[in-house]
Amino acid sequence: MKSGSNKESVVSKIEKYFTGILLLVITFLLFINVILRRMGMSIEWAEEFARYGIVWVTFIGSSICIYKGSHIAVDAILMLLNDKNKKILNIITLVISIIFIAFFTIYATKLTHKVYVTKQVSATLEVSMAYIYGAMPVGGVLMLIRYLQQLCQLINEMRGESQ
Repeated sequence: MKSGSNKESVVSKIEKYFTGILLLVITFLLFINVILRRMGMSIEWAEEFARYGIVWVTFIGSSICIYKGSHIAVDAILMLLNDKNKKILNIITLVISIIFIAFFTIYATKLTHKVYVTKQVSATLEVSMAYIYGAMPVGGVLMLIRYLQQLCQLINEMRGESQ
């Protein structure tokens, strides 16, 4: 949910620019690689970079979707409820989402740490797989922040209505 906070808009811009630029780089790299293959050459690491780049785009993009309210939702029940009950159901949904994302982020962090400790590297890029796995905890933290922002905003709206 959008608010007037400068800090929030900076985070949103960083997320959008990061995902946009990364998608452009992936597209350009794969396009060049297709052309080079037609000439009997190729960039060995291009497909691996694209694969891991899409992982990052997915997790950062999930945070953007939460911010914009773009995730898929079933609203059949919401249509049957009055405004107050809609907000209560939205709060319940947000709390469940926060709990799920918190567990996800904790376990993703543990997994990323394990990958870091075992010094796993990617096949052709030869970079630490912790950088790739790091997309999960980073995306999880960003999603958690977005859900918490929405929850606080919804609670504040309900408090304002009750006064």
